[in-house]
Amino acid sequence: MQKKDEHSHGMIRCEACGTATPAYDIVNYGSIEDGYRQLCSQCLNAEVASTQGLDRFENIRFDQVAMTDCAGEAHEFHFRTRLLGSMVALDAFELKRGEPAGYQFQILGDPDDDLLSLLGRLVERMRRSLSVKHLVQSEYGLQITGQTVRARIESDQTTDERMPLLVIDGRDVSWEKFGRMLMTFEGWQFRIEIGDRSDEV
Repeated sequence: MQKKDEHSHGMIRCEACGTATPAYDIVNYGSIEDGYRQLCSQCLNAEVASTQGLDRFENIRFDQVAMTDCAGEAHEFHFRTRLLGSMVALDAFELKRGEPAGYQFQILGDPDDDLLSLLGRLVERMRRSLSVKHLVQSEYGLQITGQTVRARIESDQTTDERMPLLVIDGRDVSWEKFGRMLMTFEGWQFRIEIGDRSDEV
């Protein structure tokens, strides 16, 4: 009964340490031959480090950080570290309704890297991103402020069609709404560049 209640609130019990953990911090780890276990990121990192012989890997858990964007709006970021064998991924993300959403960032490093230094580089990237606004609210609705727009591509779950949902300035923008914004530049040209989620675009 308790386990069902945990799942209903987006919590899953890690099968290694037994800690009730948010679903976004759980990974199915294992193989078809040996089966899979649901592990929290801390236990996942310990398992991967042990398997790969990475005795020097620091399995650090970082606390949330509050940051303010250039419009004065506060954002609270959570962190997740995952050891992926030959590399380590450090994620920063906001939470909405208990799930990662809004602004999201990632930086990759080597397992031997100092995680605090990696965190410092990620925070600097976050500050640079929060210092810029690509959209502004006007009497005609949201408008593009300049000639560059940076966005993350997600899937729009509100439509039956497979359509993109853009996350710009930490807010969801439908493909249709973005198209209306582009009409301000009717007759102009544009170029789309796609980057990995760990790249700074």
